[in-house]
Amino acid sequence: MACVLFAWLGAVQLASSAAYGDLAVRPSVPAVLHDRAPGLLRPLVGGPEARAAAALHNGDLETAQRLVSALPAGAETADLRGQIAEAKGDRSGAIAAYVQAGDVVRAQALIDALAQSDLPRALAAQQRLVGVLQSDPNAGEVLGEAWWRLGQLQAAAGYRDVVRRTAYWRDAEASYERALQLGPNEETYLLAAAYQSLANGDVASSQRFYARAAEVVPNSADAYAGLAWTAAASRDCDRARTYLTRARVLRSRTANLTAPNAPAPRDPVDDPLAGPALKRCT
Repeated sequence: MACVLFAWLGAVQLASSAAYGDLAVRPSVPAVLHDRAPGLLRPLVGGPEARAAAALHNGDLETAQRLVSALPAGAETADLRGQIAEAKGDRSGAIAAYVQAGDVVRAQALIDALAQSDLPRALAAQQRLVGVLQSDPNAGEVLGEAWWRLGQLQAAAGYRDVVRRTAYWRDAEASYERALQLGPNEETYLLAAAYQSLANGDVASSQRFYARAAEVVPNSADAYAGLAWTAAASRDCDRARTYLTRARVLRSRTANLTAPNAPAPRDPVDDPLAGPALKRCT
């Protein structure tokens, strides 16, 4: 009797492990059992969420869909719906479900992919994701990155839509500033806000952001390139040339650390937006 009970408990444990993804660990007993008899463990799996996850793992989308449809609304249910939609190729439905669930990793990956083919829909999805994260007091750093990514999409939309460019770029600048409120020393946010401010004609704000980026990361070639741009925009060619020289030296050092086949970084004077003013100084 003890042996039977031990075997039963072991089987239940294996089923539970399978439901929660231990099948991906190889070699392992759950993986071996699953490979030899995929349906063996399914009847032993616990609650409906675990059974749905196991069915999804096995590629049984019909069973997963049936189980999830009976679950109460909530983040876990929405996340499972998203995984099912993604497995079916319904990217829009998956994004909506992941956003509802607050699953930032899965949602962001699909939004980034969607932006390559349908920027307006990606932008709308990113706005919804930011809205969901704003209501989460624990979002913190994740919310900062979501604001930054929203700014990127808004900036890209401005490049494509000349008529609405000013509005899109103002929104992008505001999004970057919201990201900076959550990560004031994040170089990526500082550089994005600085460049967007310069594109919007706010040279003073751009200079402030680039200066802060240089303080945070003293060897930032991008920060010194930005300082060269803002100095040139202010018609201070002496400072512009000094910063340009510094940016080039730092970029040459960075180039030595990159992969041999990596593309060479663009020289600051070749930037299509900020380069012309700097070129006049040189």
